[in-house]
Amino acid sequence: MLLLLFSPTAYSHRKSSTLNPSTIPLEATRRVTGIIALLNGATNHLDGLSSVSPDSRCPNAQFGLYATEPNPHIWNPQGNGLIDESFDIPIYGLNPNSNLSTQVYNALKSGVDFNKRRNHQQYPLQAVDFNLMMWAARDSSTCLRRGWCQPVGGLSVFSTPSQEISVDDNKPIIVLTAALDSRSLFHDLTVGVDTSISGLVTLLSVAEAINRNPTPPGKLDKHILYTLFTAESWGFAGSQRFVQDIIQPFVCTNSTRSSPCPYPNAPCTLPCVQDLKFKRINMDNIETIIEFGSIGSDNTTVWAHVDDGSLSKPLVQSLQTQSIANFNINDSSPLIQSADNDGIQRRLPPSSTMSFLKQKRTTKAVVLTGYRDEMDSSYNSDLDNQVDLGQLTRKLCGLANVTAQAVYQQASSSNNTSPTSTSANCTLVHELLDCLVFNFSCSYMQNYFNVSGLDEVSHYASVYSFNAPQPQFIPRFVFSFLAGITGTARLDQNQQPSACNRIQDCQAGEYCIRQKCVNTMTSYHPAYGTGLQIDESTGKIVVKDSTKGTYTESTWDSPSLRMFLVPSRKQQYIELVIGMLWTTISIVFVIFARRYAKSRFKLD
Repeated sequence: MLLLLFSPTAYSHRKSSTLNPSTIPLEATRRVTGIIALLNGATNHLDGLSSVSPDSRCPNAQFGLYATEPNPHIWNPQGNGLIDESFDIPIYGLNPNSNLSTQVYNALKSGVDFNKRRNHQQYPLQAVDFNLMMWAARDSSTCLRRGWCQPVGGLSVFSTPSQEISVDDNKPIIVLTAALDSRSLFHDLTVGVDTSISGLVTLLSVAEAINRNPTPPGKLDKHILYTLFTAESWGFAGSQRFVQDIIQPFVCTNSTRSSPCPYPNAPCTLPCVQDLKFKRINMDNIETIIEFGSIGSDNTTVWAHVDDGSLSKPLVQSLQTQSIANFNINDSSPLIQSADNDGIQRRLPPSSTMSFLKQKRTTKAVVLTGYRDEMDSSYNSDLDNQVDLGQLTRKLCGLANVTAQAVYQQASSSNNTSPTSTSANCTLVHELLDCLVFNFSCSYMQNYFNVSGLDEVSHYASVYSFNAPQPQFIPRFVFSFLAGITGTARLDQNQQPSACNRIQDCQAGEYCIRQKCVNTMTSYHPAYGTGLQIDESTGKIVVKDSTKGTYTESTWDSPSLRMFLVPSRKQQYIELVIGMLWTTISIVFVIFARRYAKSRFKLD
């Protein structure tokens, strides 16, 4: 990472650890008025630098399953907590991965080199003027009351191939879950290859593999539910909101709202909801949870973390057995091992699974990760954007194979189910990684919606809008993908899938997925802190419980900066004195000119 500190002097450092808690106090010297962090995403001269996680040593611990327990396991020992600090100076992050950002980078680098050649003493020198206004008030409660903040969040996605699932069908549910997004110090530059994308791609690949089995997954003895949660790095906002909504009674009043419900044909306008599919999920029926966390590509081992070893042991053993069987066929397939096989009970790392277990601790659950006892140093970092496509594809495809086969066997009561009939598509895994990490305008994305000119897209959650909730790129793609996988196309009079180009071409309740009108149990679900509540009759958002997630994001003016030449302090004093002299002379001249005019032209 390249850190540029612009004040009277420009400083250049080439260590990724430069932007850390020990650097920030330099602002107290009043010689540092802003920081520009140049990330190494596309700069050759910064290759090989190590990263340090800006998250805390125990991410989200205060909102997790072990919040009240002493001596929690330190999952992120390299975390410096910078992500939760408050700064009184503007900090810009720049990753030169586009024409515009490269031009800005080159201009800044040129300015630094210019000052270096002059030893930061031979004026004039290059300087930068920052313009970055944040309107945030003291805390979320105050900021929301003044209308200067919005809740951090967005839309989660859940889906099931069981079109007839109901809250009272007493049919066990197997939940597969992963995070939709990541977090970093610079939100717009968030990618999260290891933190979130690896788990997301694995889950989508598992869903696709299960769907291709000869026996439709919707006809199995157990439901399979896919959940992908938004804003998990912000107090498990997506999963906690989802769990809260499926366990609480839903009361529709259709009373007067401060603004119209944004959903057409909404089943209820107060509270305003797009559909009631989430009320068809019974928390008591959830029997098993398998979560894909930060998988990574460092090795071929995947670690299985559990909260209760005795309760979840059969689940872990089934995954291990399947992984060994696959490894014996293909030695590039990852082996799943129990994270506590060394005798240390670390229990669960930060995960969506915690939100479910807080409500029902007797659920069998496992979190699969690429680490045993500590996260990668790039966890929730802007530098979590590097990937070996081939190596990661092999690992994720192998893991998807193992999980899809194990899940399908668990969901079926038949012992004759052949695991080899369920296999992941490695080409799909490679395409998903390429699209989500490097090129969102890839050809595969064109199957779902028209998108062009987008390379890397931000994997930050953004903010949740109550008046006009719209999915970001990633949730929108995941919704379309799962709807196409788990949904059923309506047939026309010729017994062919009913064609469409847009959702308006389909019937009410259908979606246009890959040019087909589809009925699906796929849905979006609001994701924002459960400590926040909206009064829809007034449109006001308030903090109802400060012990839960209440994260909000400030409104901003458009950030900008300009470069210019600044003269020496001595020259500035000279210019000031000359300016004052000219001003004095001008005033004296005007006074005498007025007196002369009065006497010469007899003016009053």
